Amino acid sequence: MEREHGERGRDRDRAVAEPDSTAPSLQGRNIFLRPVAPEDYHSLHAVELGESLGPRWRFRGATPSPEQWSQVTWSSTLAQFLVVARQSNKPIGIVAVHQANFQDGYAYMSAAHFESSRPSPAMMIGLAIFLNYVFACWDFRKLYMEVPEYNYERFATVVERYGQLEGRLRDHLYFSGRHWDQLTVAIYRDNWLSVGARAVRAAQLE
Repeated sequence: MEREHGERGRDRDRAVAEPDSTAPSLQGRNIFLRPVAPEDYHSLHAVELGESLGPRWRFRGATPSPEQWSQVTWSSTLAQFLVVARQSNKPIGIVAVHQANFQDGYAYMSAAHFESSRPSPAMMIGLAIFLNYVFACWDFRKLYMEVPEYNYERFATVVERYGQLEGRLRDHLYFSGRHWDQLTVAIYRDNWLSVGARAVRAAQLE
């Protein structure tokens, strides 16, 4: 009997001690994330270089060839997903993690909403789900985002709740007739897992 109780106790201790092995979900109630596929290239190339997003994001007005665009899209990329609206099954944005430094425990993250003129709560939920995914798959201490000052408002909610501003290059970027600061913000793993992950679970269950 004592042996049986001892074995049950050890089993119970192992159940408590073992980490959660559940795969991180890419699903939300109204959106989901899916990997970028070759059949997405044409539409992605068009939207990234289009009137709304093109001057504000990665290429900042330049128009690389499809071959150059593909190389830049995957250069140093660790993971990349489209944020897809469930109702229409159409992508509304893209999120990626790249320039991973496993020795020092950090990486860079980027995100773009395809209709950049309008704030998007759905895109913010997609970004939060992606953060959850990255911290679950890799042991990064923090994730950096380099955000032009003119784009900061679109990410301010996530940054102010779960991260902090770590750097500012003043008058670093030229856009729309003036110079803007470039901001470096960081999302810390510990803070995200204690606060942000709960927000993601709530969004997925709404």
